[in-house]
Amino acid sequence: MKSENAKRPLAGIRALELAEIWAGPYCGALLSDMGAEVVKVESVQRISRGPIKPSPGAPGYPDGEPGERPWNRSANFNVLNRNKQSITLDLTSTEGVEVFKEFASVSDVVFCNSAFGVMEKFGLGYEELKQVKPDLIVLFMPGYGNTGPYKRIRSMGMSIDAVSGHSSLRGYPDLDLERLSPVHHPDAVGGVMAAFALCAAIHNRARTGKGQFIDISQAEAFVPHLGEVFLEYGLTGEPRERRGNRHPAMAPHGAYPCRGEDAWVAISARNEQEWRDLCQVMGLPQLADDPRFSTLESRLNNADAVDAEIARWTSGRDHREVADILQARGIPAGPVLDCNIDTYDDPHLQHRDYFQTIVHPDAGTHLLSGPMWKSANGSKPRHEPAPGLGQHNNQVLEEVLGFTADKMKSLERENIIGTVPLEGSDMGGVRRVQRGV
Repeated sequence: MKSENAKRPLAGIRALELAEIWAGPYCGALLSDMGAEVVKVESVQRISRGPIKPSPGAPGYPDGEPGERPWNRSANFNVLNRNKQSITLDLTSTEGVEVFKEFASVSDVVFCNSAFGVMEKFGLGYEELKQVKPDLIVLFMPGYGNTGPYKRIRSMGMSIDAVSGHSSLRGYPDLDLERLSPVHHPDAVGGVMAAFALCAAIHNRARTGKGQFIDISQAEAFVPHLGEVFLEYGLTGEPRERRGNRHPAMAPHGAYPCRGEDAWVAISARNEQEWRDLCQVMGLPQLADDPRFSTLESRLNNADAVDAEIARWTSGRDHREVADILQARGIPAGPVLDCNIDTYDDPHLQHRDYFQTIVHPDAGTHLLSGPMWKSANGSKPRHEPAPGLGQHNNQVLEEVLGFTADKMKSLERENIIGTVPLEGSDMGGVRRVQRGV
């Protein structure tokens, strides 16, 4: 594995990750995919791996069983933290901060997606860290950035989705916003943007020898994904309404029921020829000349009727069969896959080895999504299981920093390091619980 890793673009780069949930950990996963040594810094005083004592049968665990160490079996955590090492440090303690600084002095990158001011509260802001290593690259990515009137506002994926304006565009026109699905698009975008910014900074340091501080707003990172919506408003003065599956320049454009329970296929016709081809495939060529459907404008005005005609044809057919038939005629179509059997068994993803069999010491053997790209240099995809809490304390602190066995025992006695979360650590932190807040 070491020889394979040497081929990867970020081989030799060490990054310290202080990150939770999705955006920050996803950034770390992307860096590790490229060969970086990513060390996840956690603590036994506060964890983001789910509850310490979940109820039997709780969702999010293999076979619905939390097990003896649920913090190491959480699917949400394990899927986003591949290829990393985990150490624990109590950064509210002086000694924990000193250990972190010592580690930062032999690292290249520090990144964090906590709220604004958290790292400064620890005494680990950029000004302090660059004193430890002047060419260190430091990235902080709170929801709204590190400057401005919103910088102290706490955020999660759905709130960033709302502030960016994306929430107002999702869903169907006849449903209230309270019916939106909790899909946190800005988290994924923030993670990708952070990884890109760090790669650019690493390249810049190689040219200039200088480190830097990178300020990312997760909300601002997402707004360019809505560029056409803002441009449209600038041109028309009218805010975009939610469209559901409809499109102003394509009809039909939607998802249609197929044979079986909750089986669907997505179909679009981009022009008149594709509409006529679709009518031929359905065995209804007369629809192409029906005054209700003969032009894009008439189809848009009669979209419900168009959808009803297509649904009658698709409803008795398999969703993959429909997609294959239409694709053969050059008509955009695809089966709607569920997130379980359909996707795992998809022949295209299977052929590309997208899902990889991962053996985790606590979570067992499972198929997990892998790196997002294949490298032309021939290195094999890197996919080591997510680390257990504090799994690499000894390896990192003894081998990298040279800590003695006595030093390690002292850190364990003081709960500065550890592998088992303390009572209350899953409820916002031990000290918060002790204070009753």
